[in-house]
Parts: sequence; C-alpha cells; structure tokens
Amino acid sequence: MPRQPLASTALVCLGLMGCAGIVQAQAGRNCDFDAAEQAVVERAELAVQEAMPALIQRHDLPGAAVAVVGNGHLRWTAGYGWAVPEKRIPFSPDTVFQAGTMTMPVTAWMLLNLVGEGKIDLDTPVSEYLRGRDLPESPYDADAVTPRRVLSHTAGLSIPRFAGFGPGETLQTLNQSYAGALDAGGQPVAVVAPPGIGFDFSAGGFALAEMIIRQTANEQFANLAERRILRRLHMFRSSLPDRPDDAPPLAVTYDDAGEPAPARSFSALGAVGLQTTAADYARFVAALMPGPCGEPPGRRSLSPELVRLSRTPQPDTENALIFAGSEYGLGMAVKALPDSGHTLVYQPGDNPPNWHGLFAAVPERQSGLVILTSAAGGRELRVELLCTWLAALGETPPGECAAAQ
Repeated sequence: MPRQPLASTALVCLGLMGCAGIVQAQAGRNCDFDAAEQAVVERAELAVQEAMPALIQRHDLPGAAVAVVGNGHLRWTAGYGWAVPEKRIPFSPDTVFQAGTMTMPVTAWMLLNLVGEGKIDLDTPVSEYLRGRDLPESPYDADAVTPRRVLSHTAGLSIPRFAGFGPGETLQTLNQSYAGALDAGGQPVAVVAPPGIGFDFSAGGFALAEMIIRQTANEQFANLAERRILRRLHMFRSSLPDRPDDAPPLAVTYDDAGEPAPARSFSALGAVGLQTTAADYARFVAALMPGPCGEPPGRRSLSPELVRLSRTPQPDTENALIFAGSEYGLGMAVKALPDSGHTLVYQPGDNPPNWHGLFAAVPERQSGLVILTSAAGGRELRVELLCTWLAALGETPPGECAAAQ
C-alpha cells in the first residue's frame, strides 16, 4: 500500500478549528517605532503566515512550528499539522524539537560568558583549559587551536557530524566520545587540518567547547546552560537532556522514507543536544538585538559587547553554509545582504534522522525568524521560508533564493 504523504496529515490538522487555535499572537510594546517600521514588521509576519501551508504541502511535511521576531521581541508564533499523530497532538509554539546544530550559538554564548568573567581568553591555546584531556598528537600545531577558532570552525578539527545513539544503544559519556566517538566512526576529537587557514564545519569542535566550558566552570554543562542562558532568556521549555525527553510533547520525527523514527541521543550536548520550541528559540534570537524599549542585546545572559562579537565575522571563515559568500562569527553564520548591506545572521539546525531547523536575524531591522521541522522536506522548506521573509522585510534576498522558489 503506498505511503500516505506526510503533508496530508498536516492539511487535515490545518482544516480543523482546534488546530487553527494554536496560533498565538504576542502583544507588542512599541516604544519608538514609527508607522513605516511597524508596517514592515507586520508585512513580514503576514508573509510567513501565508507561505507556511503551501510550503508544508510542497515539501511533504507532517507540520512545523515557526516564530517571528519583530521590534526586537517575540511577536508571533504558530504550529501547523500534527506533532504526534497517533495521539492527535498538534504542533504548537510549545512543541519540542531537537534543535541539532542550532545548539552551537547557545554553546558559544556559554563560553563567551566565561570570557566575560576573565576565565577564558579567546586566543589562548585550548590546552590551557583541558586539564589533562589534551588533543591527540597530530602533524598540525595543536597550540594554534584556540577557543576563537573552535567557535568559528577554523580550528581544523575532526567530526563534521554526530549520528547519535538509538534507544537500544549505550550512550557514551562526553569523555568517551571525546576520545573516540562511536557515532562518528570511532574518531576522537583531533586536529586533522592546519588551524586558522579556512572554514571546516566541525561538530567535534563544539564537543571540545563543551569540554572547555565544563572544565573551566566546574559544573555540568546542561545545568550551566539552564542557569546562565535558558532561564535568563525565559526559555523554560528548553533543555539539554541526555536522552530525548517526551514531556512536554516531543514531535515525532521521520526517516527518509517518511516513516516514524525514534529520536536519537547524543553525547556531545554542546554540539547538538538542545531540545527547544519555536517560541523559546525566538527569545534567544531576540536577544541578538536591542529590545523594543531599548533593552540591551543579551538580556542579562551575555554582555552587549560579547553579543556583538558573536555575530561579527571572524578571520578565515568564508563559507557557503546556506548562502555563498557567508562568513562565520562565534557559533553562527553571517552574510552581508545585497543592496542594503545589512547583516543576515543565521544558523541551520540538523540532527538525524530528519530534524531540520533554522534561525535567522537581521539585527539592523530588529527582526528574526525561527523554523523547526521533523522530516526530510524541512531542509528545503526552511530556505524558502527564509527567502520569503527577507523579501517581505524589504531586503534583497541572496541569489540562491531565486533557485529555491
């Protein structure tokens, strides 16, 4: 019997009154925004709302969750389709997803917290912070591996991705994974290319960042993240669990054939371990920019100066993570937009089997977007939605957007 398209499930939900009610409008605090600025924000929200149903159907998704930041705060968020079809639980702004590599910006901010306290220097060799857990011997200069290069993917480190562990598999500790990750072919975190000569995406590097943070703060990584970042930004439905946490409801994820697949567990929480919601992650995105009444970037989770550093291009980081001509800050990509010269800050989030998300922000416009999905089509949907959102903001989208439409 042919498999029913995933999008048909979403369309059933979209046609029900109960699912239509999951949209949550956020009351704005418009302190200093004129009518023209408000019109741009509202146009971007409307463009996202109008695009989502067709994009879900086009890319055969069971649903998705999305949030829009405007005027520097969370303005609107919604869910589409069924998050847990067999239990008739719809996607909502509070549905939990595995954020995958969208964890990296949060990890970068945690390390920058310690920089702000004078406990870590971004340009000191990481060996100063590892306390005997040094990188393996390599033909390349390990002393050239610094926290700045780790967070900007220019340290020449191994392991581009972690595959994770299934429900019946024994989860490694971080120390075990660092020495030889079973979900990455047994590779250790190691220097496999000359540091400082170019961008090479490394999930292993963020396992190393997690190790540095733990060793320096002398505290469990998940607890530190909750105390220093998540609570301060009111991300109360977000966590870094050792195993997938089904409460509040974790969306069902699907394999490449469109069949339900179990969520996987990860040893390197600092690389891919965040569970979050669209609404929660949008609060992190909002903290990249000033708030609606002049609140500083960081919102008490990080100093404004270090927030700006996190979204500032670092040396030797030219890449095409999503858009050609991108560069990389500390935990997030940056790209100068055509015509306006405004900065697009973004980070895709991917975890197997098919968690695909994205955050994007244009800090000069105090605007942002979060999209979270759980099936293969989310890879394409997130780019199309980003392009639609940018155009509605009045920005000329990157050239790749023409091919994505």
